[in-house]
Amino acid sequence: MPPRKRSLSSQQDEPEMEDLLKDVEQLPQLRASLLDWYDANHRVLPWRRNPHSRLPPSALAAAAAAGFHPAPEGLPLDETIYRTWVCEVMSQQTQVARVAEYFGRWVARWPRVADLAAADQDAVNEAWAGLGYYRRARYLLDGARHVARECAGAFPRTAAGLLAVPGVGPYTAAAIASTACGEPVPVLDGNVVRVLTRLLARAGDPAAMAPRLTAAAAALLDPGRPGDFNQAMMELGATVCVPGTAPRCDACPLAGRCAALRRQREHWGEAGPTPGGPGPRVTDYPTKVEKAARREVEVAVAVLEVRPCCGTGPGMQAFSPAYLLVKRPEKGLLAGLWQFPLAELEGGGEESAANQQRAVDSLLAGLLPGLFDESKESTAPKVVSRRALGEVVHIFSHIRMTIRAEHVLVAASAAQLEDWKRGSGRSSECPECQWLEQEALDAKGLSSSVQKVLKLYKSAAKEKRQSITRFFAAKTE
Repeated sequence: MPPRKRSLSSQQDEPEMEDLLKDVEQLPQLRASLLDWYDANHRVLPWRRNPHSRLPPSALAAAAAAGFHPAPEGLPLDETIYRTWVCEVMSQQTQVARVAEYFGRWVARWPRVADLAAADQDAVNEAWAGLGYYRRARYLLDGARHVARECAGAFPRTAAGLLAVPGVGPYTAAAIASTACGEPVPVLDGNVVRVLTRLLARAGDPAAMAPRLTAAAAALLDPGRPGDFNQAMMELGATVCVPGTAPRCDACPLAGRCAALRRQREHWGEAGPTPGGPGPRVTDYPTKVEKAARREVEVAVAVLEVRPCCGTGPGMQAFSPAYLLVKRPEKGLLAGLWQFPLAELEGGGEESAANQQRAVDSLLAGLLPGLFDESKESTAPKVVSRRALGEVVHIFSHIRMTIRAEHVLVAASAAQLEDWKRGSGRSSECPECQWLEQEALDAKGLSSSVQKVLKLYKSAAKEKRQSITRFFAAKTE
């Protein structure tokens, strides 16, 4: 029979989670079990080194073949702190394999905090392009400049001191201080929350439970190896005590002390839960909290290309096709990043489709003075063609954005293009603009949403070239 559901009052009378941990008679054995598992099973990652590692040579060889090597030995402490900080910021909301790829390029370009502090925001944004949550890149640059200017280039050595670095919150501070500096402070991320709530079978909103979970993590922490222990907790949550429907309880070093697993087995037996059947499960924890629905946004985006117009005379020199990018505001979504001209559409569905050209024209008229002037001069800029590229959907943490893209081809003189590059006649309220040739556009670090639009454009251009080729091939048959 399923265990009787406890009343709310009985749940409130339960001892605090950290008290339960302190009452575990074999707490040293629990710590030792986890660390022993970690030493024998940890992943090889470029920002950490485990001096107690017992990975077999075959595992090290497999990791090396996949491009994964441990952090170099003998690094100065500030470089170790720097590398730990970078990886922790990159790892937020991002898969480890992807982080490792970016981390290698990042530390090759900026190996020390002083190198990063000397970088400019555009270079940092481009190096970050594709990782998402771009505010993190700004935090890294602001933090590096703070350490260089306010701390004489030396990182604080404690979690409390690290909190003074811009963008460093409690989790990041604890992760750096424990891993790089050996301070016995617990970490609490999504993986640790999952391990603790299952280990103790504690339901409730994880955000509301954060103080108690942090206290539980502190009680469990191994004081002799705090950094490795925190890494082990996170590693366990990432590789064994995973979310979803298939945690690997048979491989868990804490299975014998896991309250959630004990309840599951008392009800279901060793065979495990029946799909869809009622009864306690390990995966009941942590409690799932319904997220607010993402806001729906529709935008029109123009891939604007300028080519030389026909004619002779001053300013009629040939030039390579140029593409327009504009810089987003320094605050808000994708702050300070470059994108194709974009206008938010007020209506939805058919209404937004009808208003798309009007919205784009209004935007371009401000960015490119004279584009829509009714001049009959051969050298006047003109919209030669516009072609719908289709639409893509991009998901942000709180927004679902539908992007309706089009290619706008403009013919203009070299003199007119230079005027546009200088910003002649443009309002001071207009965003900063940048003109790139195709090769530079392809090489520029752009956000994932902009890359999606660029992919639409390239696909349409390729299809057009193939259509032309097929047309002339048919004529010669």
